[in-house]
Order: sequence, then C-alpha cells, then structure tokens
Amino acid sequence: MRYALGFLWAALRMRLHDVAAPLWMPVDWLLSAESRTHGSIALAVGAQVVYIQYEDGLHALLTEGWGWCAGCGIALKLFVSWLRRIRGIELASTRGDSTNR
Repeated sequence: MRYALGFLWAALRMRLHDVAAPLWMPVDWLLSAESRTHGSIALAVGAQVVYIQYEDGLHALLTEGWGWCAGCGIALKLFVSWLRRIRGIELASTRGDSTNR
C-alpha cells in the first residue's frame, strides 16, 4: 500500500509540474531582463505612491508613506532575486571583462 501511494504521489507531482510549467513562462520572461524587472517594481511602487497620495494626501506620503514605498521596493527586489535563484535565471553581464580579451 505504501509503495502504491508513493507511486501515486510521484505521478501526481509530475503531472502538476507539467501543467504548471507553462504558467511560469511570463514570469521567466519578466525575470530574464533587468529593465523589465525594474519597470515592474517601479510600476508597483508608483501605484502605491499614487494610492497613498490619493487617499491620505501629499503630507502623509512625505511623512509616513515614503517608508512603506521604500520597504515595498526593497521587498520586491529581494523577491525578484530569490525567484531568479529558484528558477535558475542568470542575467548576462553588461560590463566588459578585461580578463576575457
């Protein structure tokens, strides 16, 4: 019974992996370029800035809201670097290496 459940569990995990793999394609596309990642983070933080300014006013944004926006940006940057590491995405180096010449 234990072996049968083990095979069933493995088959279920493999099937779920096959079904979920195409859902990662847009995320991988977003993570594969630094400009797309930075744009997405800027969009999320910008939306938060607009929301805080709309709801509470400019004074609240400048006194209390900037910390929340900065924290959100830092958290998203850390999340992106973690996702890149988990997904195995390595960015190409844009700096010229003098050792490869």
